Amino acid sequence: MKKLTIVLVLALLCLKFYTQAQEKAHLIDLKPGDKMPDVKITNIINSKVSFAKISDYKGKLIILDFWSTWCAACIDGFSHLDSLQRLFPDKIHVLLVNPKKEGDNEKGVKVVINRMNEWSSHPFKLPIVLQDTAISNNFQIHGLPHCAWIGPNGYVIGITGKEEVTLENIKKGIAGEMIEITEGKH
Repeated sequence: MKKLTIVLVLALLCLKFYTQAQEKAHLIDLKPGDKMPDVKITNIINSKVSFAKISDYKGKLIILDFWSTWCAACIDGFSHLDSLQRLFPDKIHVLLVNPKKEGDNEKGVKVVINRMNEWSSHPFKLPIVLQDTAISNNFQIHGLPHCAWIGPNGYVIGITGKEEVTLENIKKGIAGEMIEITEGKH
């Protein structure tokens, strides 16, 4: 019985390591100038659609804002992103990307949405990609908040923090220009 238990434990460990190795093998580290793959985005909440593809937003600046429910700085920036989305509804598309590795669940994310609605004079409408792997596997995320900018042509034009999400940079992004990291900020 003891040998069988050891064999089962070893088999489970091998399966776990194999699964982790497979997940890591799919990680990509996109940089400015790289083409964003046309990934299928699933589990979109706070939106009229529950799934989409990157190509559905072709011709628009896409801001992928990586965040987690434990990140106060991430959540503090949501109202600013919401305002920018409202200012340029036909030119940009903001997606709040909650990576699966952060371990958040729908209940916790809905608490954040409800708080945003309580604090704001207008409904919080930014779509949230919950427990994402399709988008986040394309970027090395070393800290939150973290933003990836995809130009209207589908190419990555910037990898920044929240400081760079400015009206000036939005206008640059709409024009397809590269977004630079603010000197000394990262």
